[in-house]
Amino acid sequence: LAHFEHMKKSGDYYVIVVEDTNLGQIVATATLIIEHKFIHACAKRGRVEQVVVSDVCRGKQLGKLLVSTLTLLSKKLQCYKVTLECAPKTVEFYKKFGYSTSDTFMECRFFA
Repeated sequence: LAHFEHMKKSGDYYVIVVEDTNLGQIVATATLIIEHKFIHACAKRGRVEQVVVSDVCRGKQLGKLLVSTLTLLSKKLQCYKVTLECAPKTVEFYKKFGYSTSDTFMECRFFA
C-alpha cells in the first residue's frame, strides 16, 4: 500500500483499470508512466507498461481501449514521445496506434 501511495502522490503514474461488474473482477489494466528527461530540458516522455487483458475478456477490444487512451493521454500531457516494450508477436497490434519499431526493439511514437 505504501508503494501505491508513493506512485499516487508523485503525479507521474496513470493506471487504467477495467472492471467487469458482472464478474466483479478487474479484467484489464495498463499504466502510463511520465518521466522528465534532463537532456530534453526536462520535457516529458511517456512509457506505457503492463498492458494486460484477462483471458476471459480477450477479443473484446479492451487492449485497443487501453492503448489508445494512454496514447491520447500522453499527448494531452504534452509528452514529446511515448514508448513501450512488447513481445515480437504483438508488434503489429501496436503499429495500429502509430507506434513503430526502433533499433532497440522499443515501440515509439513522437509528437510534434
